[in-house]
Amino acid sequence: MRTGEKMRTYEEGRFRGDGGRRLLVRLSGEVGTKSRRTRRRFLGILVRNMYRALRAAGIRADIRPEWSRVFVSTGDPARAREALVRVFGIRSVAEVVEVPYTSLEGLVEELVPLFGGRVSGRTFAVRPRAERAPVSSRDVAYELGAALLPFSAGVDLDRPEVEVPVELTGERAFAVMESTPGPEGLPLGTGGRAVALFSGGFDSPVAAWRTMRRGVRLDLLICDLGGCGQIEQALAVARELAVRWAPGHGVRAHVVDLAPVVAALVRRVNPRLRQLLLKRAMYRAGSLLAGEVGAEALVTGESIGQVSTQTLRNLSVAERAAGLPVLRPLVGTEKNEIIDTARRIGTHGASAAVKEHCSIATGPVETWAEPEEVLGAEGELGRDVDEGWMRRAVENRRVIDLRHWEPEETPSYVVDRVPEGAVVVDVREPGEGPQVGEIRLPFSRAPELLGGLDRSREYLLVCASGRRSEILARELLERGYKASSLEGGVERLAAAQG
Repeated sequence: MRTGEKMRTYEEGRFRGDGGRRLLVRLSGEVGTKSRRTRRRFLGILVRNMYRALRAAGIRADIRPEWSRVFVSTGDPARAREALVRVFGIRSVAEVVEVPYTSLEGLVEELVPLFGGRVSGRTFAVRPRAERAPVSSRDVAYELGAALLPFSAGVDLDRPEVEVPVELTGERAFAVMESTPGPEGLPLGTGGRAVALFSGGFDSPVAAWRTMRRGVRLDLLICDLGGCGQIEQALAVARELAVRWAPGHGVRAHVVDLAPVVAALVRRVNPRLRQLLLKRAMYRAGSLLAGEVGAEALVTGESIGQVSTQTLRNLSVAERAAGLPVLRPLVGTEKNEIIDTARRIGTHGASAAVKEHCSIATGPVETWAEPEEVLGAEGELGRDVDEGWMRRAVENRRVIDLRHWEPEETPSYVVDRVPEGAVVVDVREPGEGPQVGEIRLPFSRAPELLGGLDRSREYLLVCASGRRSEILARELLERGYKASSLEGGVERLAAAQG
């Protein structure tokens, strides 16, 4: 076939020899620096992860690893590439056409019709890579560049409009038609296991992703602070993370009920220490869970100074409640960088829908906690939720395989409008704003005041955003009252009342 005929074949959009099309997967640089023994182990894990990703996407493929690259043959290269670029340990995935190599002149003759249309009217640079090849990359660049020059606007090695990548290995040559960067990092499963504290906001998924990128498998701990909506939203983000970045790995979420801890904190602990003690309770739950799943560390999304409670002193005091190392991948990361990463990894949309936690602190919070004061406050807290209680809470957790999770319906006692005839009860603390509704029943005094409510009436509970009102509505229902919680809190109430 003459060159002109081959050019027409390319311009019509058909690669010559469709049977030769496959994917070339390059390993991340860190995999390449390992010893031969470690590299062989990492490569085996990477290939298994590639098969998992392809099976999860419903794609059949044949994977053939070599020492520095992996070849994938499949009938659906575009979808396979899309799946593989989310596998940790991969630098890039390229769709390639294998061309026969008989001589340098013959190789150039085969490559011109594949790249001639691409360089037409534009500047270009040939980027060859030769590994144990019978010809040098320099010779390939010179001869192929000279052959493509008549079709182009010239050669520009510094800032070309088009790059012409060619791979040579042994007696084989590959024209790289399309290449997509991967996440790099280390293959998932090469770095042990950790438990990630997971709220579903912007920070915790990015921290989890960065840890997974280092090869660490994760179990996700979601602490139920009393809001069913909070759990569903966090699970939605967790599923997005697991499906995108750990397909086929069976990532699990563990939901532990810490609502009684929240209630005890409000009853017994100085408001300025509540957030810090809640974090310590989460660390304890995470440490107990780590013991059950065989994890070596905890992972959190904390960053120094991002919020007032995340000072270096407070992080130090909080960490003392953990029985194992605490990893903080975001410790020095700006918030805008975290949000940009969330967009890039695909969790931003789901995280943006997650409601902020109702703060259990009223007024200023402690930014430089004294360990002795914290331990004293925990002694008071232990009257309601001691170590034995925490152990039982972890043992009774709900375990969810995120591959099969589907969102549940909103509980019937969470409503988006004011029921006719309902008495509106404001459960915010006195310092949180003027009273709304007929009754003020501060969350911190709920245990002593609930008994004074008339059982013949229906009650609608409201707070700042719906979290605390949901806790109390559930408790009232368990006591035989007719109660509901207004989703969206006082803002929704104000809108409903016009």
